[in-house]
Amino acid sequence: MKLINRYVAEVGRHLPLIQGREDIEKELRSTLEDMLEDRAQKAGRASDETMEIELLKEYGSPQKVAATYNPHPYLIGPQMFPFFIFILKLVVFGIMVGLSVVMGIQIITQMSVMGSEFVSIVGKGISNIVSTSIAAFGYVVLAFAIIERFVPASEFKMGEEQEWDPTTLTREPSPDAVKRGELIAEIIFTFLGLAVLNLYPQALGMGFFTNEEWFFIPLFSAAFMAFIPWINITFLTEILLDINLLRTGLWTPLTRVFKIIIEAAGLAITVAVFRTPNIIGFTAEMFKNSSITAEAAQTLTTIFTTMFPFILIIIMIIQGIELAKSVYGLFRVNYETK
Repeated sequence: MKLINRYVAEVGRHLPLIQGREDIEKELRSTLEDMLEDRAQKAGRASDETMEIELLKEYGSPQKVAATYNPHPYLIGPQMFPFFIFILKLVVFGIMVGLSVVMGIQIITQMSVMGSEFVSIVGKGISNIVSTSIAAFGYVVLAFAIIERFVPASEFKMGEEQEWDPTTLTREPSPDAVKRGELIAEIIFTFLGLAVLNLYPQALGMGFFTNEEWFFIPLFSAAFMAFIPWINITFLTEILLDINLLRTGLWTPLTRVFKIIIEAAGLAITVAVFRTPNIIGFTAEMFKNSSITAEAAQTLTTIFTTMFPFILIIIMIIQGIELAKSVYGLFRVNYETK
C-alpha cells in the first residue's frame, strides 16, 4: 500500500487546514485501504500495485480530493460578497469625498499658487485618493476574509439563498438576536480605524506643497498619541466581541456585560481626550514656513480647534446612547428571566 500512503501524503500537502489535517489523513487512508481490500476480495486475489493505481485513478487527483475538505475555497464567499461590495463602495466614496475636501481646502488657502504648483497640489491629491482607496480595499478584503472564516456560511445567509418560512411572520423577533449586518459594518469600520491610527497617521493631518516640497502638519499633538494604545485595546476587544456575536447569533448576559464595559471604556477615552488641553496639533506658528498666509493659517487653526470639541461632543452623545442601550438590554433580560 505504498501508493496509498503517498497519495494520502499528497492530499495532506494540499489541505489548507492546519488543525484536523492528521485526522483527515487517517480517515482517508482507512477508507482507501478498506476499498482496496474489498476489491481484492471480489477479485479473489491479493491486492497489488496495479489494483492500487486503478483505485486511486477512480478516486481522483489529490488536489481535487483536498478541495472537498476545504470549507473555504474562496476568499470572500457568495453569501458575504453583496455586503462586501456595499461596504467597499461606502468606504471608497467616503475616502474620495474626504480627501477631495482636503484638496479643496489646500487650493483655497493657497490662492497664490499658479501653474505647476497648482498642478502639483491636484496631482498629489488625486494620488492620495488612489493610494488610500487601494489600501482601504486591501483592509476591507482582509476584514471580510477573516469574518468569512470565523462565521460559517450556514450561519449567515443573504438574499435569495436564505430559506424563507412564512410562519416566521407570526413569531415575535427574539430580543436577543443580533443584527449581523450592523455587526459586520462595525467590524469593518473599526478595523479601518485601527489601520488609520496605527499604519497611516499621515492621513490625520494637512499636507501641501511649499517651494516644490511636500509640507505636512499633523492634526493631533503628542498628547493625543498617548491615547492610541487605549484606543487600540478598545477597538480590538470590540472586534473580537462582534466576531463572537456573529458566530453565536445571540446576545447573552455575559456578552452584554462585555459590551457595556467596551462602551464605557470608549466613552471614558473620549471624555479624557475632550478634557486634555492642546490636543489639536494645528497652530498658526506651524504654517509660518509654508506658502499659506498668516490670515489663512489663523483661520484654519480656528476652524479645527473650534470644530473638534463639537465633534467630540457628538461622539460622546452617540457613545452614551449606545451605553444606555447596552445597560437597558442587560437589565431587561434579567427582569424577564425573573
